[in-house]
Amino acid sequence: MTQLVINVENPDIIPSLKKVLGQIKGVSIEKSTRKPSAKDEKQAILNSIETGYREVMEAQRKGKKLPDLDNLIEELKSAE
Repeated sequence: MTQLVINVENPDIIPSLKKVLGQIKGVSIEKSTRKPSAKDEKQAILNSIETGYREVMEAQRKGKKLPDLDNLIEELKSAE
C-alpha cells in the first residue's frame, strides 16, 4: 500500500478534505495528528523544569540529601 502524507496549514479544511478523499475508491484515511508548535514544545520544557525545581525544593524542605550533579550523572550512566 502506498501512503501519501499531506501537511495542512489551515485545520478548518481538514473535515472537507477527509470527506473528498474518503469518496475515492481504495483510499482510507488514517487518524490525523497535529505536530506540536515550537511554542508548545517550549512550554512543555518550561513546565518540566518548573516541576523538577519544585520537587528539589520539596526534598530540601524535608531534609533529604540530594546528590550533586556529577554523582547524579554517574548514577544515570551506570543504570544503562
